[in-house]
Amino acid sequence: MGCSIVHFSATGKTLKVAEAVAKGLGGVGRLIDLSRPDFKGASLSSSDKVIVACPVYGGRIPSVVAERIKAVKFDATRVVTVASYGNRAFEDALLELNDCVIAQGGVPVASAAVIAQHAMEPSVASDRPDKTDYQNLESFGRFALKKYEQVDVKAVQVPGNRPYRDWAKMPVTPISEGACIHCGLCANNCPTQAIDLFDTAKTDPNKCILCLRCVWICPQKVKRLPDVAQKAIAEKLAHVRGVRKENEFFF
Repeated sequence: MGCSIVHFSATGKTLKVAEAVAKGLGGVGRLIDLSRPDFKGASLSSSDKVIVACPVYGGRIPSVVAERIKAVKFDATRVVTVASYGNRAFEDALLELNDCVIAQGGVPVASAAVIAQHAMEPSVASDRPDKTDYQNLESFGRFALKKYEQVDVKAVQVPGNRPYRDWAKMPVTPISEGACIHCGLCANNCPTQAIDLFDTAKTDPNKCILCLRCVWICPQKVKRLPDVAQKAIAEKLAHVRGVRKENEFFF
């Protein structure tokens, strides 16, 4: 039986990471997408092999993940958790993700902090995950599989602090420039339904979490961050551009 993947993957990178880990756990099975605007919940049993994966936003997990995972019920399910981040730091995100899993009845038995291309500044970690990463992720999955063979297992210990670090998203939303064809793809796929379906140039700043799915999936490439925000992000990440960080695994 394949491994169930509970995921939030706005740009698709986190899901690819989770699928690589799943290969080591016996293959990809059920996909449970926390980013679906109509997500209603899911239940997993003690016999399931499960990965819970999401990106890191400012050293935390996305607020929508913390909220929607409350609708996922684990029955003493052993879980492998994965946090992907864009080469800066994962800080409290992995700890927060594990705490969310435990609160819903799951047992995080192995965890990984994985480098993936930065969603806001694609020039950072632009080639990650690469071939070596994917090989290591599959190996991590095989090692994690041994936790399912143990009679008794305790929750894995990961870095991080409680209370979690304070973080708030930048007070901007993506803008639209150019030849929008009004396909509605961005609005229909926005995890928080922040984009006006009838005027996709309008984004509700109170709903937008800056996941940038709209930017990445726009077929006309007319969605982008405002120049001031893009410049600020580029400057903030300048010190990690060109630096190769390695993935971290915890058992």
